[in-house]
Amino acid sequence: MNRASKSQKRIDFIDMISETITHDDIFETIDYKSQGEDKIKQFIYPHLVESLTDYIVSQEGKERSVAKETVKKNLKWEGNVNTTVSHILFMGTQNRPDMIVEMNGLKIAIEFKKGKSGSDLRSGIGQSMIYSTHYDFVLYLFIDTSEDKRIVNAQGGVNETEFVDLIWDQYNIKFIVA
Repeated sequence: MNRASKSQKRIDFIDMISETITHDDIFETIDYKSQGEDKIKQFIYPHLVESLTDYIVSQEGKERSVAKETVKKNLKWEGNVNTTVSHILFMGTQNRPDMIVEMNGLKIAIEFKKGKSGSDLRSGIGQSMIYSTHYDFVLYLFIDTSEDKRIVNAQGGVNETEFVDLIWDQYNIKFIVA
């Protein structure tokens, strides 16, 4: 399978989205440990709208209101009744990302998971692998709710960095732990 190329412009765009969905303003404002994933997504969505709107204004010089309408049309998520996030059938099961960004000629799937165990973490990795067959890039944000932040703190390990590099290089999956 051919993967979308990783030009610097595309990497910068992916990084901007990654920074937005992990911004301190999000995780220092809401009690993400006790909130469900839907509430977290609901809180992240307006931040993403604003960030993508700023991007269009700065990169394309569009008027802010026009840019915001473009973003709202091209940022799809299950929380918006006016958009549809299509399912992907895999092994007899329905799968769909939590959000989709269709901009800059790219289709980017965004998956959010929260938890404190390996099984919580692994389910999002599996979904991300499935999404990588239908989208140019996948952003997988895992929100560590463990008391000791053991998942966040383990990111620098050799196995962890090699795996994160592998799924980025081979599958265009950017794995983020917050």
